[in-house]
Amino acid sequence: MAQFFLPRNSRINRNGRVHAAPQGARAPRRFRIYRFDPSGSEGPRLDSFELDLAGCGPMVLDALIQIKAGV
Repeated sequence: MAQFFLPRNSRINRNGRVHAAPQGARAPRRFRIYRFDPSGSEGPRLDSFELDLAGCGPMVLDALIQIKAGV
């Protein structure tokens, strides 16, 4: 049986950054994204992004592209 070990700093910070939906959003939806920068000193975190689905495409990929673009 294989055993895997995570680095010491691999505890997930569940209180990551929050990016709120724009004012007047008609159909807000929250996405929680696991973020980790291996070159940084900060451990992994869960960031929350609120998008207005009225201005986004119908697929999850559309939401991810919008998040990557900087909302």
